[in-house]
Amino acid sequence: MTAAQQADFAWVDRDGLCLRLQGPWQLSQLGPLWSRLQGRTGVDRVDGSALAGLDTAGAMAVLELLASPDELPELSGFREADRALLELVQQRSQVATPTRKRRTFGVLPLLARVGAAVERAWLQGRTLLGFIGLVLETCAQLFTGRRRLRLTSAVHHMEQAGLDAVPIVCLLSFLVGAVVAYLGATVLADFGAQVFTVELVNFSFLREFGVLLTAILVAGRSGSAFTAEIGAMKSGQEIDAIRTLGMDPIEL
Repeated sequence: MTAAQQADFAWVDRDGLCLRLQGPWQLSQLGPLWSRLQGRTGVDRVDGSALAGLDTAGAMAVLELLASPDELPELSGFREADRALLELVQQRSQVATPTRKRRTFGVLPLLARVGAAVERAWLQGRTLLGFIGLVLETCAQLFTGRRRLRLTSAVHHMEQAGLDAVPIVCLLSFLVGAVVAYLGATVLADFGAQVFTVELVNFSFLREFGVLLTAILVAGRSGSAFTAEIGAMKSGQEIDAIRTLGMDPIEL
């Protein structure tokens, strides 16, 4: 690449201080110039008639030479695209970076955070209580015949929430039962009562673990699935469409 094609600049002090740009002011050509980029104030004009190209890095280098002024000096000889890019970079460089608000400490900020948490908990509890009341009201209207029970939909959701969860419940019950049997046999061996391992597993699962595991797995699996489905309906405005049709989303 010849010297005429390399990025360069010169200061011309004639009828005011002028910055004359030469060559392509692009990122790949700015390496030798970084050590010379020392800003000067009082620049009256920037001459871009010999400018072969300009990108964002070149515009930042020009602003570095101009000591990042609040307003650009007179631009002469620039192509329209280069002028617009330089003005845009100058405007963006003046935007203040938002500072992160520091968290305050002390008794009063602590009380404020506790109060805000209590208020959020109260609002969420009130919303949850209202939702439970609305569901109970709808169920009461179903039992009294004021609302219609959609049997097909009810059976479908019962199958999804209950019957489809049987495989995972059986698998985890088997694994937990194996662990309980192994640990129980190890402990009972110290007393010569290994024969009671089967009774231990039977009583523990029939009285405690079986119901508890089933409730946790069904609630977690079905609850998360229902939450995701309702969230998708909410984002897709399906619930609004149901209300628009004059139907009750709780009943459906």
